[in-house]
Amino acid sequence: MRQRFCLIICILLCTFICFSQKQNIEKIKYGEIAAKDFNPDYKKLDSNAQAVILYDAGSAKYEANNDSWFNIIYTYHKRVLILNKNAFDLATIEIPLYKGEKAEDNIEKLEAATYIIENGAITKTKVDKEAIFKDKATKDVTIKKFTFPNIKEGCIIEYTYRIISPRASYLRGFYFQDKYPVMRTEYDVTVPTLFNFIFLTGGYYDLTPVEVKQTNQRYNILNRNGGASGQSNIFSYDATNVFSKWELFNLSPLVKERYTTTLRNHTSKIEFQLSTLNYPNEAPKPIMQTWQEATKELLKDEQFGLALSEKNKWLNDDLEKLTLKNDNITTAKNIFNFIKNNYTCTDYDALYMPQNLKKAYETKKGNIIEINMLLTAMLLKADIKAEPVLLSTRDNGLAYEAYPLLNRFNYLISKVTIKDNTYLLDASKKRNGFNHLPEECYNGSGRIISENPYLVPLQADSIKENKVTNIFISNSTDGKKMECSFNSRLGYFESYDLREELSSSSEEAYFKKIKNDFGYDVEISNAFIDSLKKDDEIAAINYEFSMTIRYLEKVYTMH
Repeated sequence: MRQRFCLIICILLCTFICFSQKQNIEKIKYGEIAAKDFNPDYKKLDSNAQAVILYDAGSAKYEANNDSWFNIIYTYHKRVLILNKNAFDLATIEIPLYKGEKAEDNIEKLEAATYIIENGAITKTKVDKEAIFKDKATKDVTIKKFTFPNIKEGCIIEYTYRIISPRASYLRGFYFQDKYPVMRTEYDVTVPTLFNFIFLTGGYYDLTPVEVKQTNQRYNILNRNGGASGQSNIFSYDATNVFSKWELFNLSPLVKERYTTTLRNHTSKIEFQLSTLNYPNEAPKPIMQTWQEATKELLKDEQFGLALSEKNKWLNDDLEKLTLKNDNITTAKNIFNFIKNNYTCTDYDALYMPQNLKKAYETKKGNIIEINMLLTAMLLKADIKAEPVLLSTRDNGLAYEAYPLLNRFNYLISKVTIKDNTYLLDASKKRNGFNHLPEECYNGSGRIISENPYLVPLQADSIKENKVTNIFISNSTDGKKMECSFNSRLGYFESYDLREELSSSSEEAYFKKIKNDFGYDVEISNAFIDSLKKDDEIAAINYEFSMTIRYLEKVYTMH
């Protein structure tokens, strides 16, 4: 599967040339459901579709708030035809909302309903407001949840809402494609030229805006930087707003093919990153950092890398037991196994440490950043060169390499250098071996967090798995049985999966399943698995089996 990931730098200046590719298309309004909506022409996109997204639309625009700064007003509208019970999960909606210490997203004008057509008549069942509730996801995110009533095959569900967000520097992106066919989708943003965003697009569909235009508006805003005077001041700002709209029709569903790492890397989408703030009569203020600037800050951040530069004397007692003089590779393996076997990873999706490193060390648990940052700190304390590496796992999608968009990253490993040899370590999983990473880490590249923040290649196609299976067949001495010997040397990731499987089962149960899978009577003997407890090595499955020739002839005759 090919991928197109391009960067479009949108300089929101007065020199922006307006253009329009408007089509004479009917506007879709919430609640206006017609009989034709229950029978869309989707089969050319996916004849086996279990649901069809009839309409998926979003909008974002800036608005001055009471603090004389900006809110972003988001509106959203979605309409879906559910064809099959396998798509009933679409009837449960979760809307994430940001919650900060001083401000939070507010949702309003939430409406939702289920529509059913019977004998040509359309019946509407609204979602009761009492059925909508909030759930806390993380410290910074709450989830608004509800489930549509009266769900049946062939029904339409529709909902709309508005979010008022105080995060003026964070402009939400939009996914145009889905695992179901999409008949029509659109997104528009209206941004004052005070904000200069970089547009990041992905996927295969052309995401050239169908409409771009300028309008003028006066805002009363607070200059928080004060310019040359050093004082904050409120002033009226006559802004040029730039309106950009994307609109697509008849999008094929995303289907995960063999060897696809994650669909998120191939989805047609648009995302935004604030580059500069352009205050009147002042030089543009850079917002987006270089990688050198970003890594410098990360290494000083107590929630990330500050502990790596500290003495960390609380590690001395354990390090004394783990360190072998003049043998860095054995010492590194000892430290790696100490963390892996004694610490529990509580969250495999994180960017910062909610607790300091000493607390994680004492409690013997932490998120992926804490576990592998502790590993890095212990290696450094043992005078072994080690550097943290940020990456994005497959489920999280690709991280953008050119700019330090840190919210694209969700995982950390450690890069170790010993006598010009490099090792990539992840001590967060109990059955992971030294110098082996979980398969989900191979998703483009990682970024070294150091004074020299270079890329670490982690391409998915760099994984090479070799599996060799040998079967030897002979007749028994009395000629009544066929006797076989089976040996299969697995690849590393298959070995890892086998160790995971047997962590909650047993070898006896594993070979019993093999016996049952034959589908006819066989005798299995001398069954064992090589290197099952050696996480650094590949495993090998061995057993012998026999069956009577008379029974085998019967089987062949039947087939």
